[in-house]
Amino acid sequence: MPFKSDLSVHRDQLQRDGYILLKDILSTKLMAELQYFLARSRSGSVAEYGTWRIGGKKQQFLFDFPSTEFANKFRDGIAALTGMAAEKLTISERHLKQYDSDAPDYPAPHKDRGASKYSIGLPIHLGPETSVCVFPTLDRTPNDGPRAVFMTEQDHPGLEDIYNSPDALPLNEELGDMIIFLGSGIYHERIRPRGTAVLYIKVNDQGFDPLGENIYT
Repeated sequence: MPFKSDLSVHRDQLQRDGYILLKDILSTKLMAELQYFLARSRSGSVAEYGTWRIGGKKQQFLFDFPSTEFANKFRDGIAALTGMAAEKLTISERHLKQYDSDAPDYPAPHKDRGASKYSIGLPIHLGPETSVCVFPTLDRTPNDGPRAVFMTEQDHPGLEDIYNSPDALPLNEELGDMIIFLGSGIYHERIRPRGTAVLYIKVNDQGFDPLGENIYT
């Protein structure tokens, strides 16, 4: 099983807040698989997903679940948490992201592409003092476009101080935790990301698969 407990008990909180940090929820099996995939990517056994590399920030690798059964159990857990029907759940991204040693500490917050109704973060290795930071009190109009949109000075005057504002909520996740939030609806960003490795799986229930990464077909 990917998760240590039933995720459905957290559904109301996720739907109310639009984000949730689930502490110590990932199973030993899933953590082992994540660590193994990270090791393979670092050894060169897995090719970098060059099409979507973000220069000066992070490398990305396309993640494969260890088995169809494991992938299906992951889908069922996420469906129970989000309230989406399991048979409609579509993976729009499944990228292991490794942040470069010179990645900026405080990038502009962004919203994910429209296909990322929910973004799910599974930390594998965390650099010092890093955290996902969400902005649930700011504009939550979903981005329905094909690319991420970044907050600008025009959107939020004083952008350079956004992480010191009351709107910024660092989640301070740890290994074994899972973060899930409305990826296309809530501004978010990883702060102080250097050296961090996180698997991001992004899902929707409308069949949107712009990168051809859905395995549930």
